[in-house]
Amino acid sequence: MLGHAMDLQNRVALVTGSSRGIGRAIALELGRRGASVIVHHRRNSTRALAEAVAQELRQIGRHTLVIKANLVDPHDVAQMFSAVQNAFGKLDILVNNAASAVFRPLLQLEEKHWEHVWDVNLRAIVLCIKHAVPLMSTGVIVNITSLGSIKYLPNYGALGAAKAAIESLTRSYAVELAPAIRVNAVCGGLVDETSFSELIPSEVKERVAQLTPAGRMVKPGDIAKVVAFLCSDDAEMIRGQSIIVDGGLTLGLLP
Repeated sequence: MLGHAMDLQNRVALVTGSSRGIGRAIALELGRRGASVIVHHRRNSTRALAEAVAQELRQIGRHTLVIKANLVDPHDVAQMFSAVQNAFGKLDILVNNAASAVFRPLLQLEEKHWEHVWDVNLRAIVLCIKHAVPLMSTGVIVNITSLGSIKYLPNYGALGAAKAAIESLTRSYAVELAPAIRVNAVCGGLVDETSFSELIPSEVKERVAQLTPAGRMVKPGDIAKVVAFLCSDDAEMIRGQSIIVDGGLTLGLLP
């Protein structure tokens, strides 16, 4: 067996928000490394995308399941994990990737906006972890955050605050769920080929690539490979960390 080719064989992974973007890349990467993968999506409009991810996984011989769930609804979350238990009998990996945002200056955010951002990005993670842990004898939890947790990004204040809270929770869960369950976060830079990057003008993306020591923007596959590493046995001693994957952008080097 070469390298990490099948280092996640016999593992069962649930990736939230995995019908597209970063979540899709993570689901496919975990599948390539041998894991059975539950593909989660939230809306009827994303079912076809989720089914397409599942089909890719089946083509490489992976057992997969597509689940539609509103992660803010405790009943939906309970049903999702019940379906996982019925189909697989266990869970080894939970990747909390699903996210949603309202991009406005802070003073333009209304109460409903704060509730939405906090519910989808933070409360949902707490609910998912609560239901995942009973299915894990040992396991790994990876939370996906972003540079907005540590840096100012225009109109990103609400989501940035939620991402910072997720990183704080990551540290607490890492201690409270140890030693059987490892918990870490992956903090992505400005990731290309996502719904968020579609909002960014091409000249801004070109500038970001120029300012990145790696010479290009981060892609979903870059995040996925780091997540897969954290899910592997090689990462046994990495706990409670927020791993920045930004190609060196935040080092602040001059071009």
